[in-house]
Amino acid sequence: MDDKAMRELREHYDSQSTASEMETGTWETDVQADPMITTSLRLPKSLLDWVRDQADSQQLKPTALIRRWIEERRAAGAPSDDVSARLKRLEDVVFAQRRQAD
Repeated sequence: MDDKAMRELREHYDSQSTASEMETGTWETDVQADPMITTSLRLPKSLLDWVRDQADSQQLKPTALIRRWIEERRAAGAPSDDVSARLKRLEDVVFAQRRQAD
């Protein structure tokens, strides 16, 4: 919208009341239990390019694909962050490397 159109809109609504339109309005009562929010994510360009290629091949937006991956990981029971679970994962890696060395 150009500056002139913006100025005309501002002048119109600065001098007019919208109360009559609001009287016929309704309140939105269908509120999502788990609303979507936006966050930013910094990725190296090469990684984002790869994500974009993956998304294009699936005819998705990159953000939709990233959300799908996160939701799939959560549904698969991603490991918890408690200390005992972290220690178990670390031990598994160490012992696996030992077995490979033997």
